[in-house]
Amino acid sequence: MKGKSGTLCQPDRSALLFDTDTRKLPLKKALEFWEESAGSLYDFYIATPESFYTHGRTLCCGKILLNYCVSVEQKLSRSSYRIGMDGFDHYEVQFFLDGMWRRGDGKLEAQAGSGDLIVHDTAQAHAGSASDFTNVTLFVPRFLLAPLLDRPDEQNMRVIGSDNPMVGLLRSHVIGLFRTLPSLDAAQAALMVSPTVELIAATLNGTERQDNSRGVAAAQFNSIRGYIDEHVLDQGLSVEQLAVKFGISLRKLTYLFSREGGVASYIQKRRLHLARQCLRDQRHAHKSIADIGLEHGFLYAPNFTRAFQQTYGMTPRETRAMARRTWLAGERESPSWFYRASRWGL
Repeated sequence: MKGKSGTLCQPDRSALLFDTDTRKLPLKKALEFWEESAGSLYDFYIATPESFYTHGRTLCCGKILLNYCVSVEQKLSRSSYRIGMDGFDHYEVQFFLDGMWRRGDGKLEAQAGSGDLIVHDTAQAHAGSASDFTNVTLFVPRFLLAPLLDRPDEQNMRVIGSDNPMVGLLRSHVIGLFRTLPSLDAAQAALMVSPTVELIAATLNGTERQDNSRGVAAAQFNSIRGYIDEHVLDQGLSVEQLAVKFGISLRKLTYLFSREGGVASYIQKRRLHLARQCLRDQRHAHKSIADIGLEHGFLYAPNFTRAFQQTYGMTPRETRAMARRTWLAGERESPSWFYRASRWGL
C-alpha cells in the first residue's frame, strides 16, 4: 500500500518495508520525512537544507533491520537526554559505501571512509558528521548481539578499517543480504538472523588480538559481568562478595572493571538501566519513584534522582511523565527502533 513517504509492503509477503526517494517530494515533505526517520534517533543539523534529499530503503530480516541510505552532508548526535527519553537499545553496524564519517564528540579523533566499519550503541551518547554519503546499516537489538560480544559496552563509535579481512567478509555479507532479501519471504529472511549476528560478533571480537594473559582476563571479566547481570538487584551484591565468589583479589577485580569505571560503577549503571525500564513501563505505574529506586538498590530517593539525572540528563520524575503521556494517549510505547521504523511509510 502507498504511504505518505513511500511504499510499505506487508512484512509477511516481502522483506521490503519501504523504499523512499524524497526527490519525488516537495522539500518541506522531504525534511518532515527525515525528521520522522533519522530524527527518531538523532538530533541533526543539515549543512544546506535547501538542497536536502534522501533515498532510503529499509528491509526486514527477522528481528534485524537493514537500511540503505543516500543523503547530504550533516551532523548527527545522540545525547544522554534522548537516550533517557526514548529507551532505544540496539547496535548500528554501518558501512559507508561513499563519503566519509568523522567522530564529533571531541574525545577521540576517528573517521571512516568507504568500506570501513562503524559501530554505534544507541544506549550511549555519540556524535558525528558525514559528508554527502551512501551507507548501509544493520540495526541489531542488544539482546541478540551483546551476549556474543567480549566487550558489549565498548563498541560505541568504534571504527575498524576496510583492510581488515573480517570487515571485508562482513561487508560482503551485508551487501549480499541487501540484494537478496527482497526476493525472500519473512520466514526465509528470519533464517539469516543467526549467521548474520554471529558474523558481526566474530568481526568485533576478532579484530583485537590478545595474548594468553589478556585472554584469561577477558574470560574472567565476562564471567563476573554475567554474574553481576544475573544478580544485579541482590542486596548483598558488593565488590567484596564478588572477590570472594570468584576467588580473586580486590585489586584484580578493580583492574578487570577499570574500563567500566570500576565494579561499583558497573553495578550502578546496570541498576539504573533497569530502573529506567521500570519507570517507562505502565505495569509499574502504581509504584512511587522512591519505591522504584529502593527496588534497584538506592536506599535514599535523592541519591537515586541524582545518579539517574547524571546518567540520563533527566530526572526519574521527568522520565515517568514522558512515558505517562504515551499511556494516556493510548499509544503503544516500544523500546524497539524496529517498530518505529516499520511505521515510517504509513
